[in-house]
Amino acid sequence: MSVDPGDADGPSGRAGAPFGHAGAAFLAAVDAELDGLGPRDLRAPASALSRRYRSGIQPGSAQGKAAERQAYLATRAPATFAAVRRVLQEVASLRPGWSPQTVLDLGAGPGTATWAVAEVFGPAGRSVLVELDRDMAALGARLTEGSPAPPTGTLEWTVGDVAAPDLPASELVVAAYVLGELGGERELPALERWWSATRDELVVVEPGTPAGFERIRRARTALISSGAHVTAPCPHDADCPMKGSDWCHFSVRLERSALHRDLKEARLGYEDEKYSYLSVSRSDTRAAAVRLLRSPRPHKGHVRVVTCETGGISERVVSRRDGDLYKRARAARWGDRLDPD
Repeated sequence: MSVDPGDADGPSGRAGAPFGHAGAAFLAAVDAELDGLGPRDLRAPASALSRRYRSGIQPGSAQGKAAERQAYLATRAPATFAAVRRVLQEVASLRPGWSPQTVLDLGAGPGTATWAVAEVFGPAGRSVLVELDRDMAALGARLTEGSPAPPTGTLEWTVGDVAAPDLPASELVVAAYVLGELGGERELPALERWWSATRDELVVVEPGTPAGFERIRRARTALISSGAHVTAPCPHDADCPMKGSDWCHFSVRLERSALHRDLKEARLGYEDEKYSYLSVSRSDTRAAAVRLLRSPRPHKGHVRVVTCETGGISERVVSRRDGDLYKRARAARWGDRLDPD
């Protein structure tokens, strides 16, 4: 999908939406961990992290030296939180009243997705966080232990492989920016184990790049063949209709801290995190939906939209004669659902 400059403010009109209670607590914990550090301390590891990300080598939880983990906290953790939160908000909107009490956070890094779950669904009863890097897991534990508002009731850190065969069964399983770290040969076996551990909903988030989307598309095919039903973003379980050089991805805008701006040598006080994702369920929980793949193009008396729906990708005109649908199309943003009346 070609992204238009006007798309940069993200889907659903949530550009720059402030984080809620759990998000604010997470950022406060990150700030406390980085207290006393400045650009001089973190610029080199932050630049290396950025180069890896741009080259398609997924940075994951930045295993290695302390400075690399700190650079990850400053530059990648807030963006990861924003993307995962946005995905979970979409799941919550399609599953009103659902609140998972057991959570499995795979490739947890500093626990970012666990904080995002708390932001959207409230604290879970039990969360298990699996992270390969022992030092990153220890850092994540410090963030939660030092917070006056920890994200979950019982929190268990496990240092180990996200593709291990003995993952604990959980209502919600989240694998955020981890599938790309495994390499092609390990993707499908890992997905099988993640799905086996899923009692209700499995959420996979990847970078919003062509490579990230291809991983999501492969995951989608494999999981549907294993009996999963797509909750979001797709409005159907049929073959993905995206063809050629297009790729399905979305965007969320978040504020940059002063340290983040310095490390990125950026003038803008915000950044747009592009992501691709898939959420699948054990049961068919999906509401009928039409998903906007591009920002609507308003004209006098009509709006042109490009959508993904049950019949595939459609480009059509919504006119004033369509009443409420026309009003909603004019107000909609890239990534929104545009359900028919």
